[in-house]
Amino acid sequence: MSKRILITGSDGFIGKNLKVYFENYTKNTVLSPSLKKLDLCKHEDVAVYLKKTKPDIIIHSASTLMVNKGYPDTVCEDNLRMFFNLYEKKEKKTKLINLGSGSEYSRAYWKRNMKEEYFGKYIPIDSHSYSKYIISKFIENKKSEDLLNLRIFGIYGEYEDYRYKFISNCIAKNILNLPIIINQNCKFDYIYVKDFCKICEKLITKSHKFKTYNITPNTSIELKKIAEIINKISKKNLEVKVLNQGIGTYYTGDNKRLKAILPDFEFTSYFDGIKDVYKKIDNTKKKLNINELQKDVFLTYAKKNKERYFK
Repeated sequence: MSKRILITGSDGFIGKNLKVYFENYTKNTVLSPSLKKLDLCKHEDVAVYLKKTKPDIIIHSASTLMVNKGYPDTVCEDNLRMFFNLYEKKEKKTKLINLGSGSEYSRAYWKRNMKEEYFGKYIPIDSHSYSKYIISKFIENKKSEDLLNLRIFGIYGEYEDYRYKFISNCIAKNILNLPIIINQNCKFDYIYVKDFCKICEKLITKSHKFKTYNITPNTSIELKKIAEIINKISKKNLEVKVLNQGIGTYYTGDNKRLKAILPDFEFTSYFDGIKDVYKKIDNTKKKLNINELQKDVFLTYAKKNKERYFK
């Protein structure tokens, strides 16, 4: 049965992929207002929009925009306002699917294969993660079937900003024959965004035992391995340099809950997913800015994070 689905944040990476997927691969009616058309921080605007459009499902992917890998001082308040405006003004029967983050577990205390039960052991330090934590806490404590939190760890795919996202950043550097410099090799769970969209579609109508699900693939991957896969795909042997030895942070989550609710789901392999993204970026390589890549804002961000959270 066709549903009316509101996708917030459709100007962003995940939201845009969700919009494209649901418009092209499902029979649902998609509502995807831009930030200019609907400011989720404005309570009355949200109330008027929801009353007018009456969505059956809300997939809330909107978040405060980063600027050069940093958030504005109002990020916590803004994220909370967006979520609670939607929650308070939606109809009771409307299902609200919130896109959470592995940062809810608190970056400084990340460990291997974090289970959903690990949530709440530590409170995040940074404002963005803290807002995500509060929203997750609220969802966990509500005894209603209309709320669901999908906790995303690493995610990659088309429409990423290649300047600031690791996999797309590495692909862009490879295409322009630049070396890939990694601050420290780490192990991450990266889900291909197309897989994520398929998971969202399946969970829209499924009843769920839990309020929160880690959205992670079956296997984790080292950052250095990602760079090596990109070299293999391109048939180049460009330099991959790691500045600090050893394996650093593990940003991985247990996905047993997800596999229990979607036992037959098949994840795209890292090689196939990265190859797909490589082709898409290569097809638009004229848009790549070599000066931006040489500045390596992502590497600077990784260094700052290591100093702040992972000493």
